[in-house]
Amino acid sequence: MALKVRGYLKETRRPVYSAALILPFLCIYHVGTLVLNTTYINGADALIIRILSSLSVHSMFGSVLVLAACFAVWQLRTRASWKINSGMLLISFLESVCFALLLLFAFGWLATHLSLAMAAKRHGVADLVLYCGAGIYEELVFRGFLLGILVAVFTRIFPGRKVAAVTAAIVLGALLFSAFHYIGSSGDVFSAASFAQRAIGGLYFSVLFVTRGFGVTAASHAIYDIFVGILFP
Repeated sequence: MALKVRGYLKETRRPVYSAALILPFLCIYHVGTLVLNTTYINGADALIIRILSSLSVHSMFGSVLVLAACFAVWQLRTRASWKINSGMLLISFLESVCFALLLLFAFGWLATHLSLAMAAKRHGVADLVLYCGAGIYEELVFRGFLLGILVAVFTRIFPGRKVAAVTAAIVLGALLFSAFHYIGSSGDVFSAASFAQRAIGGLYFSVLFVTRGFGVTAASHAIYDIFVGILFP
């Protein structure tokens, strides 16, 4: 049994599984923004587009190209198989649902016992679209890029102490992830409770990213936002 679990965990960390897991959310987000004809997009997506614009790359699909390029590099570096076991993919999706529910219940408990305010969520088709985008692009920016950079920096600061370097990167990355939600004209009104909630969420998704990879983390993030914003507002 233990061998099967280890085999599943190793198999589903391959790039192709991450790509398959996020594909439905990616389609909902980008098709949704086109159908709704809205310029109100996820903040992390907007950040990527702004950075690309500063490099003279102007495209509303710039973030998709960045994501595709990341997957291509990841696939080429790992030289992993392109084959997908449908059963394992289904289990990965159910695993993502479980991680989303775990965070939902944890925040519910914290809100009840520690007076931790749940962040205000809206509900509707447009918000469903945004939640799908948040799961993908916030994880790409804050876990895929930022956490990777922070780990590299802290590895130099704490040579030979990998656990300390990763822990410091996770904590700082979670704080920056939380702070990001209050930046700009469309940012939320700051409160200590909502900042703490998002920082805890950042810690949770960072640990999940380190242990389970991009696909499960991004899917869990999107599903969590859908649960708390659409199903349980």
